[in-house]
Amino acid sequence: MTLEILICTYNERISNVPNMLMQPMHNISYIVSWQQNAEPASLPKIPDGLKRDDVKIVTMQGKGLSANRNNAISHASGDICLIADDDLTYIPNHVAHIVEIFESHPTLDIATFKYDSKNAPKSYPSYSFDLRQPAKGYYVSSIEIAFRRKSIQNKIRFNALFGANAPVLNAGEENVFILDAINAGLNCFFFPYTIARHDHAPTSSRLAEDPHYLMSNGAYIYLAYKDGTAPLRYAMFAWRSCDNPLKFFTALRHVLQGVKYIKKNYVPA
Repeated sequence: MTLEILICTYNERISNVPNMLMQPMHNISYIVSWQQNAEPASLPKIPDGLKRDDVKIVTMQGKGLSANRNNAISHASGDICLIADDDLTYIPNHVAHIVEIFESHPTLDIATFKYDSKNAPKSYPSYSFDLRQPAKGYYVSSIEIAFRRKSIQNKIRFNALFGANAPVLNAGEENVFILDAINAGLNCFFFPYTIARHDHAPTSSRLAEDPHYLMSNGAYIYLAYKDGTAPLRYAMFAWRSCDNPLKFFTALRHVLQGVKYIKKNYVPA
């Protein structure tokens, strides 16, 4: 069984990618999806460190992290695929364990894992669970997601309405990806195993007071809970996002703007 690491990068950031590659391993390869939205003359040449037999580079024009992730998925050929950004550090035996987990769970479609970060540590449950019933306080990050390619390819995609550089909703693409997978009947589980180190602050921590981040969460809450507790969750999320109670109604307004936007624009995966 092979593992393919799907690295998304853009413009000049391709120069970072060689730093995250491991020594060649017989069952591990890489796809680098290089998104370009700058003048060609300003783009760097492909780094020599990427000129390896186990690295495939595919390019695309435009903006949007979700579109970039979808481009990588569409070119994937490995049995198991791992979502990656361009600033991670991997430990070979940890990554190899991803394949072992899928081999030992033949009905598993999607697995999420853990990453370490000294700058923005994230808490995880100590036990495995079905993502249809997640542990309290758990949330997924894109770089924790691995999947069986045949379960996903041409079936589930990252929704381009969500994610960095999307037109309005600049977060939440990983949550919607998992939600769409669960709604499609795929088996999705969390495993408390660390697969990478990420020493940069996650996007969500940088966007907590961004109106578009609040809109993103409002949109996701609508999609996930529209048949039940969504109204209460809008208010709870807005309240928890405030560092000052006087900002509650402003935060709630942005959350509800996200709801309105997704009602108008959402197309299921």
